[in-house]
Amino acid sequence: MFEKITAAPADPILGLTDIFRADDRPNKINLGIGVYKDETGKTPVLTSVKKAEQYLLENEVTKKLSGN
Repeated sequence: MFEKITAAPADPILGLTDIFRADDRPNKINLGIGVYKDETGKTPVLTSVKKAEQYLLENEVTKKLSGN
């Protein structure tokens, strides 16, 4: 059933992981797809996310908790 399907080209974004793994520099940071963690294994909250959350909190005018 699948013998006539041709392979799609490699995804360039996912290919970044291969490049990251091949890089032997000790202080490299993987900013590809996934969850970012610091050296202690914690996922830091980015400053931009904190600012966006604060903006939303300060400008919230309604909250629908459940139902229609």
